[in-house]
Amino acid sequence: MRSPISAVTIVKNRTEKLIHLIAQLEQCSPTPDELVIVWMAPPSGLSLIKSDKFDIVHKFTTQGELPIAKARNKGMQAAKHANLAYLNVDAVVSPSLFKDGLLALKDNAVIFTSVVFLPSERCEKPYSDISKCEQQIGYLASNDDTQPKEDNNEIPSRDQEINHGKFSDDSVCSTVFFIRKADFQKTGGFDEGYAGFGLNDEDFFTNCRALGYLLEQLPTRTFAPQRPNYQCPVNHLLDFVHNAQRFHAKWGFYPCTEVLKAYAEKGFIDSNYEENGLKVIQLPEQEDDPSSVDISASSAAPSSAGFEFTSFHSPAKNQERLSSTA
Repeated sequence: MRSPISAVTIVKNRTEKLIHLIAQLEQCSPTPDELVIVWMAPPSGLSLIKSDKFDIVHKFTTQGELPIAKARNKGMQAAKHANLAYLNVDAVVSPSLFKDGLLALKDNAVIFTSVVFLPSERCEKPYSDISKCEQQIGYLASNDDTQPKEDNNEIPSRDQEINHGKFSDDSVCSTVFFIRKADFQKTGGFDEGYAGFGLNDEDFFTNCRALGYLLEQLPTRTFAPQRPNYQCPVNHLLDFVHNAQRFHAKWGFYPCTEVLKAYAEKGFIDSNYEENGLKVIQLPEQEDDPSSVDISASSAAPSSAGFEFTSFHSPAKNQERLSSTA
C-alpha cells in the first residue's frame, strides 16, 4: 500500500547505498507514493532504475563540485505530494517510517527520527537485524536526550549551550525528516550559497526555528554509518570556514564551535575568531605559516560580501542566538 507522501534523496557516487535504500523503502508498510532521486552526477544506467512498489522520478543537478543544497531543493520542489520526507541515501529506515511520520506530521512543523550511528558494515544488514543487535549492545540514538555523556555515539545534547558539536543535532536531524511542502517553501529551501561541505543543515533548521516551526522527534529509530572524521573535517577546511562565515553573517553566531575549536587546536584558524574574525592561517599539510587567508576572498567559494540568501526570514546579524531546543 502506498502513502500520500513523496520521499526525496540525493546521490552522487554512492550508488550501492541508493540501491539499498530503494530496497528498504520497498519493504516499508506503507511505502511512499514516489521517490524523487536527484543525481549530483551525469546520467548513467542506474539513473533509469525503477521500482514496482512506487514511482521513481530522476532529476539531475551537476553544477558545482557538490551542490548539496541545490540538489535537495530540486528534489523537494519536484515532489508531487503535499507531504515530504527527506532521507539521506545511506540511512537505514524502519519499515513503519512513513506510517509514523504521517501520523506525527502537522503544519508548521519538522518531524525527524532519532538516529543511531553504527560501523558501516552493520548498516548493510536489514533493519530488523540491526535493531535486534542495537538492543543487545545498548546503542542509543545520537540525538536522544537520555543518552549518557560517556556513550561513544553521542552528539552533544540539545540542552548544551551551543547546540553545534560534531556536527550538531541539526545535522543528525536531517538524516530523515518530514515536512509539509508548503512549509518547506516558506523557508526558502536550503541556502544554496553554502559551498560544498558543511552547515547547510544547521542553517536550514535555524531558519525553521526562526519561523516558529515546531521541531519534534519521533521515537522511530534510523540507523546510519558513523563518520569519525566529522569531528575535525580537515579535508573540508576551506568549505567549512567559508560556510561558517556565511552562517555568522546571516544569524549572528558561529555554528559547530567544537569543529572550529578543533581547527584552532590544529593551528588552521585563529583561536580568537570570535574577536578577530574567522580566517584560515594555515592549510593542512603546510609546514610554514602563510599570510592569513581570508576565505571570503578564496577561490574555493564565492565572496561573503553581498549575500543573497534563499531564505526570506534571516534575522539581523546581531540577533540573540535562537533556542536550539526541539
